[in-house]
Amino acid sequence: MRSDRLVVLVTPEEKARLVALAQARQSSLAELVRDALSQLAEDDRVPKIDAEQAAALERLADVALQTIHKANAALDRAFDEVEATRAYFAAKRAKVGADA
Repeated sequence: MRSDRLVVLVTPEEKARLVALAQARQSSLAELVRDALSQLAEDDRVPKIDAEQAAALERLADVALQTIHKANAALDRAFDEVEATRAYFAAKRAKVGADA
């Protein structure tokens, strides 16, 4: 069975409560989370999505990821430009100081 990592953000108090619950059930925190997710997947009150909706969400996620990559690349270029500008003015200040 293939496993993927899942990160769940909880407060320290919530984590302590979940760890205590897992210990009381003589289980692990991971098993507690897996059981909760299984129950959630089987819950009829949770809306299910069809293949078309899943594909649309996948496309949206791809677009979001591409946008993030483009934004990060633009930020990298902007930081490079700022560093070049700083270096230019530092050299200019050094030259003015040397001429004085």
